[in-house]
Amino acid sequence: MNTVNDTSGDTELIGAYIRGEERAFEILYHRYKRQLYGYLNNLLRGSSVDPDDVFEETWLKVIDKLPKYRDEGRFSAWLFRLGHNIFIDKIRKNAAVMMQSIDREDMPELPGPEHRQPAGEMENIELGREIEKAVQALPAEQKEVFLLRQQELSFKEIAGIQNCPVNTVLSRMHYAVKNLRIFLAESRSLMK
Repeated sequence: MNTVNDTSGDTELIGAYIRGEERAFEILYHRYKRQLYGYLNNLLRGSSVDPDDVFEETWLKVIDKLPKYRDEGRFSAWLFRLGHNIFIDKIRKNAAVMMQSIDREDMPELPGPEHRQPAGEMENIELGREIEKAVQALPAEQKEVFLLRQQELSFKEIAGIQNCPVNTVLSRMHYAVKNLRIFLAESRSLMK
């Protein structure tokens, strides 16, 4: 008999899963799959590691480690830490360069004349591309802090994921924002 539903809290779902209710895991998975995939996809863009592989491996690790999970914070922070650790392991195994600059081929194509959009919307699309390009150009640690903050993790949770002091995370975020501003200002001045 199911004792959980979509409104159950993470801790309640974890307990129910440990007691054998598979539905509890399904709810957790559906609750966090988009956030985790978005984080991994942005983190791994430009690397030789496939985000689908890391995503799948992260959920397999969750299934394996969930019975030993200790509720010391948010489940999402623990989940992102697992994904981060798997990413680092794959980078080490592949001996690949951690991050590369974004290729022009990865950029979405501009719509053709038959799909023209109003100027304001077109500017927003272009700005979005510039921001994405700027984020991809950040140093790896800054990029990861920025992406994790987009997932609404606290600086303390990010410090746990990156295994560093909170002050280091704050510094990385400060420099990420500073570098993004510089990149976007330079990009805008080139467009004029």
